[in-house]
Amino acid sequence: MGVGATPLEKLLDALDALDLDGAMALLAPDCALLMCDGGRAQGTDEARAQLSDLLEHLHSTSHRISNQWQVGDVWIAELEADYELSDRSRLLGLPRAIVARAGSDGIAELRVYGAHEHALYDGGDGDGSMVIGGRYMPPL
Repeated sequence: MGVGATPLEKLLDALDALDLDGAMALLAPDCALLMCDGGRAQGTDEARAQLSDLLEHLHSTSHRISNQWQVGDVWIAELEADYELSDRSRLLGLPRAIVARAGSDGIAELRVYGAHEHALYDGGDGDGSMVIGGRYMPPL
């Protein structure tokens, strides 16, 4: 997204490039993360571990922002995410909402929310569990 891009756009560009160092460069040292799978991080060491875990399970990813707002030092975005996992399976068009608060030295707080719609019965093994990035993703 380049010059003039918002902090969210820059972060998504780095993640879409699978660039952990580029993403980390955008986060404040005392950043707080809340991921859509419930993962949490406080500070760059924990944030690096969270993002590294995410990226190690991906072959590629892309995000498309459909709406974005700025209120003071807070950015809010609605978007869709596509993931191609390391086993080449794909998760496409997953709805996301992201809230980011900027600090004096980077993104101080990042909250990612997601919705995963699945049929009530998908013919699977019946336990209804879903694992993304090595974590159980509750259906509700």
